[in-house]
Amino acid sequence: MSAQITADVNQPPTLTWNHLNINRTHLEASVAAAAVAEISGTGAAVSLRHCAPGGADTHLPLIEGGLGKDFDGQFDAAVRQLGVPLCEFSVAAGAAADTPVRVSFNAAAGSASVADTLIRAGAGSSSTFVFDFSSQKDASGMFGSRILLQAEEGASVNIVTVNMLGSGFVHFDSVAADAAAGARLSLTQLELGASQVFSGSRVGLRGDGSRFDGRLGYMVKEDHSLDVNYVALQEGRSTASTMTADGVVADSAKKTWRGTIDFRKGCAESSGDEQENVLLLSPAVVNKTLPVILCDEESVEGRHGASVGRLSQDILFYMQSRGISEKDAERLMVRAKIAGVCRYIPDEKLVASVQEFLEGAL
Repeated sequence: MSAQITADVNQPPTLTWNHLNINRTHLEASVAAAAVAEISGTGAAVSLRHCAPGGADTHLPLIEGGLGKDFDGQFDAAVRQLGVPLCEFSVAAGAAADTPVRVSFNAAAGSASVADTLIRAGAGSSSTFVFDFSSQKDASGMFGSRILLQAEEGASVNIVTVNMLGSGFVHFDSVAADAAAGARLSLTQLELGASQVFSGSRVGLRGDGSRFDGRLGYMVKEDHSLDVNYVALQEGRSTASTMTADGVVADSAKKTWRGTIDFRKGCAESSGDEQENVLLLSPAVVNKTLPVILCDEESVEGRHGASVGRLSQDILFYMQSRGISEKDAERLMVRAKIAGVCRYIPDEKLVASVQEFLEGAL
């Protein structure tokens, strides 16, 4: 038995010219089973339970997922049809989890599996969740993940996702969060594997003084594609958001990054900053970058920008004068960009795995 997900995903809150082909992308996935995870780090501070999909004990918060409403409806139908359980983590109010919760998925070649995760962070709590998705190096298949986070007043939550799937995989990754007053959310993502990647993140800063820090690192090569949509929806007063993306696009790869800071009425004295820095290693790549700021409130501060380019001749000349070839110089720059994101991953073994994966891919 399998379930189909066919949806337009990653539509930004406001549209631009259709001829740019950046307003949305199309996802088609056939999923057949629940992904199996190896989980560590739970205990007194963080509890875990598995809920039947759509069962009486399943109460999903009303959070629009990172890939969009159309995707959410079809994903919900798919997990119910396949019996994929909801993995629900609860962080006790006031608790400080000493160690990160590690959730590891090792997708088998030829598999088509999905995972559904809900994190409920109690008031004043502090926690970290690390998700890694991997498979054999050249394996093909489909792997999808949805993560929903509900952060109560004053909660601090750090989420890390790392994609090291095989070069033939199709991968979708939807992250969405709702932040109450004073909550602090951090999202670090590395997109390194799979041939087609659809990644969406939507964070609602609804409570006064809430904050979101998002950072993305990526490498897209060969004829692979990466499609990303980040949205920070700021409704509370004195909220703050930062979104940064650093990556490399090589060979004949395609990459689209959308970043939207949406200042809603009532979010006075809020701030937002979004930046993307892209290194292009081939004239055949297709790169699309869309940073957007929407504003329906006065007394806010927003910044956005993008830096897109190749290695400068000055840098190449400097490195070549010291015996470093152009190809080796490109490898050094790729490692530097990914290393800059890895420093936010609080798991030394996972960082070592990322470095090993990167060396095999360069």
